[in-house]
Amino acid sequence: MDKKFIDIITRNSFEVVKSAGFTKKDEFIDINDNKIPEGIPYHIHRTRDKQEFYMTSAQHETNSILIFKEKGGITDFYRYKSLIDKKSEIYLQETPTIPTETDYERGFITLYFAKQANDKNSKVFQITKEDYDLKTPFYEKIDLTLKITGTIDNVISYNESIIETTDAYFPGISVVISSLSYYQQSRFSTSSPSSTSGGSSGGSSGGGY
Repeated sequence: MDKKFIDIITRNSFEVVKSAGFTKKDEFIDINDNKIPEGIPYHIHRTRDKQEFYMTSAQHETNSILIFKEKGGITDFYRYKSLIDKKSEIYLQETPTIPTETDYERGFITLYFAKQANDKNSKVFQITKEDYDLKTPFYEKIDLTLKITGTIDNVISYNESIIETTDAYFPGISVVISSLSYYQQSRFSTSSPSSTSGGSSGGSSGGGY
C-alpha cells in the first residue's frame, strides 16, 4: 500500500531535493509509528499541490519509504492520510507535445491541455492524448488543433482565432501556447484540420472527463 502512494507522490512532484539531510535522534517516524534511527539520509518531494514529503535515501530509490517528522508529525501524517483518502485520484503529468513529421505533412497538430478543476487560478499545462482520454474528475481538459505550416500570415490568422475562442471558456490557454509555437516557415501544406486523425477541431472540450 505504501509503495502505491509513494508512486502517486513521485508522479505529482515538481521538485525533488536530493541529499536534503540526515535524520536526527527522535526526529522522524515511519507509517507504522516506528522511530527512524539517526544518520539515515533522506530526500524531499515537493508536489504540485504545495506539499512536502520526506523519504529515505539521498535520492529516490525503489526501496525509499515515507517518513514523518515526529514534532508536528500529526500534520505530516494527516497530509499522507489525505492522499490515501484520495487514492482514486489520478495525477496528470505535464508533457509537452513534440510535433512529428506526419504532423508537418498534414499541416496541423492537435494539442491536449488540463488544469485543476477546483482552482480557477490553476495553471494550464499540456498532457498526452492518453491522459486526455482518462477519467479524471479533479481536472478540466480540452484539446485544440493548430495550423503549423503555410504562409505565416495565414497561420497567425487561423491560430489566433482558435486560441482566442478557446481561451474565452478555458482561461490560461493563451499563456502557454501562441500562434507560432509549432510553426515552421520552410514547410507548406494545403491540408485542412478534417484530414487529421480524429477530426478534432480547435476548442472541442470535455473529451477526457
